[in-house]
Order: sequence, then C-alpha cells, then structure tokens
Amino acid sequence: MRRSARASSAWGAVVLLMVLAFGCGESTTEPAGPGSPPALPPLASMEADLSFFDGAQESSSDGPTAVPGPHFLTSAVAVTVARAATSLVMAVPVATFAAAVTTEPVFQNSAFHWVYSIQHEGASFQADLSGRLAGGDGVWEMRITTTGTAPALTDFRWYTGRSAGNGSEGEWHVFDATQPSSAIEVLQIDWAHPTPTSWNLVFTNVNPSGGQTDDRLEYEVAGDLRIVRYIDASASTTAIIQWDASTGEGFVESPGYNGGQRGCWNALFEDTPCV
Repeated sequence: MRRSARASSAWGAVVLLMVLAFGCGESTTEPAGPGSPPALPPLASMEADLSFFDGAQESSSDGPTAVPGPHFLTSAVAVTVARAATSLVMAVPVATFAAAVTTEPVFQNSAFHWVYSIQHEGASFQADLSGRLAGGDGVWEMRITTTGTAPALTDFRWYTGRSAGNGSEGEWHVFDATQPSSAIEVLQIDWAHPTPTSWNLVFTNVNPSGGQTDDRLEYEVAGDLRIVRYIDASASTTAIIQWDASTGEGFVESPGYNGGQRGCWNALFEDTPCV
C-alpha cells in the first residue's frame, strides 16, 4: 500500500498529528568506537498511552449497571479521534523505532548507527538511527529511505533529537516529509520522565503554515493520574480530560462542551456531580 506523506503534517480535531519516521544512509562500517553508545530514548518519549478508554468502554459494557454517560463518552470520542489521527502517521514510525532495541549499533562516521529495515503493510522502510554523546547527552538523527510514501524518500532526515544521559528528559524535532528537500520543522516534542511513575509529553505545532502554530497537545502521568490537555494558541483556550487509571473516575472540561463547565464521571463511567 502506498502511503501519502501529506498526512504527516495534518491535524486532527483535537490533536496535533505526530509525524516520526526513519531512514537509511550508506557509509563504511568501522570498528566500535571508544565507550558505549548512548542509551536509546524510551519509546514512550514519542507517544501518549490513551488505551484506557478502550478498556474502560469494554469493561463498562460487561457490568449490569455500567451505562457510560455523556461526559465519559464525549471524552472517549475525543481521545479516539486523537488516537486515530495519531496512528495514521505514527504506525510506521513507532514500529520502526521499537525495532531499534533489537539491533546492535555499529560505529561509523563518528557516531553509532542502528541500521535495519521493517516491513509494514506491504511497504519496506530502511532506517538509519544515528546517536552520539555530546556533553553527556545523546544526540539523535533518524533518516529514512522508502518507496512506501508519496513522495518516495531517499535518506530523508525526518527528525532530530536530544536525550539526557540519565534518560530523564529530551526533545524531538520533526520535519515535513511532504517537502523532503525543504527541511521545514513541523512538530516539536518535549518529554520528561523524572521518576518511574511520572511522565510528561508536550507536542507543539511549529509548522509555519496552516494557521495552528503553537497549538499544543500535552499528556501527563503522575502515579495513577492521567491528564490530556489541548491548548488552542490562537483562541487562548484549553480543553482538559483527566482520569484516574486505577478507579476509572475522571472529568472533561472544554470551552466547547457542557457550557464550559466541568463534567465528571464515576467508577462506572456514569455522569456524576463534580466535587
């Protein structure tokens, strides 16, 4: 199946579309350089885990009194749109990045390279992830060669990144695959993982065209607490969906829903007064 790379810079109704993919270049392999390669950033540095709403809807259908109310269903629809829009462009990038952990890097051209290929929906993607240490931080660049997108890509630098040596934080800078010769940055991802139970991801639209520059999608994990925020920069508004991953309780608060008032749901996903 031939994919359109134009989806890489599109936006969903409530979400920044994330575009990440990988590439391949040629060079002569050298013996491993001194020291060890930088640690790969975690896969969670480029995707938000929004699977709760799938499981919640499935479990609610099993209970005799579990009839989800409008507040939960509105949140579930918004999250489903976000996930669908993200998956449209993230399926190959996430699958490709995940494959890096099973590849042994080689040292060449002053950096370590994870070079491999994957098959996804009938298309082949050749990846070259390069990483080097600079001041204790990992410095990253991912390139892709494929005929599985339109336009086809040859050694395209899709994103660059930085990660702290201790894996606590970092950033990604994503470029427009619809204009592979332009080097136009369209998305910045800032991530932080200060403790095993806390995460923060911020996806910022930096596309100079399209009228949504500086819009942000934020995903926060603090223990069992999960928060999704969508910030519309031009309208100066913020929509929030928050839930407890343990109890299932949560709320939605958006200028465009329920008169802008917070709408809460209980452990059975029924509408309930907000406390």
